[in-house]
Amino acid sequence: MADDPADALYAGELEDFVGARDALAKALRADGDRDGAVAVKKLAKPTRAAWAVNRLVRERPEEIRALVAAGEALAGAQEQLLDGADAAVLRGAAEAARRLVDALAAEASVDGAARDKVRATLHAATVDPEVRAEVAAGRVVKERSAAGFGGLEALIAAGRGTTSAPSRPTKGKGRAKAKRAAEPPAPPEPAGPDPREVRRRRDALRRANEAEADAESELDGARRALEQVEATLVARRRDLEQAEAAVSSARDRRERAEAAAAELDEVG
Repeated sequence: MADDPADALYAGELEDFVGARDALAKALRADGDRDGAVAVKKLAKPTRAAWAVNRLVRERPEEIRALVAAGEALAGAQEQLLDGADAAVLRGAAEAARRLVDALAAEASVDGAARDKVRATLHAATVDPEVRAEVAAGRVVKERSAAGFGGLEALIAAGRGTTSAPSRPTKGKGRAKAKRAAEPPAPPEPAGPDPREVRRRRDALRRANEAEADAESELDGARRALEQVEATLVARRRDLEQAEAAVSSARDRRERAEAAAAELDEVG
């Protein structure tokens, strides 16, 4: 990432992003790299939660690499489960991924709702390869989320199976058969979520989160525009006050000059 000058934008402070982005675009244009300048100018300012994730990528690189590896292991475990492998493999991979998500979210440099969004984005990275690639690159622009019915908890639940009761020694085949007949049948193993339904709900929630992030970005732009208008209004009000003071001073000088002229007329 260090070879890309645009990476410094996502490594810096959130409040400095727009100014640093515009300065970088200007420098690239001055160097004759018009295409690079245009590309940099289009880079979106991250939301606060996305910025916190990008900081984790740079401050906790080993843990992030472990998170990426856990997501890939989880995907492999899902494939193995579909092929008939032991469900405990999926459960173990999902639980390991969840522990990494919780540990990283606890280190995020934000609190409250923003930290919840950081956790949701890291969670999504464990189950969604697209989000995983964004997080690994350290250029998350807006928070992401896994579907509420298809995240790590659902995968952990899918990996839970029933354990068979230990066998008891018997004194004869007839008695063993009688016992087996008398024992109630084992409860059915809970069914895991339908992978297609998981994907559908995850996609629907991702689209909803993206729409929310887009709206927040538009709100941020409108807020910046309002701040510029207010700053211009303050400057114009200051100019008006200075002009009014200049008029008042000129009026005073004129009145004093008139008074002095009137005194001369009286003397003459």
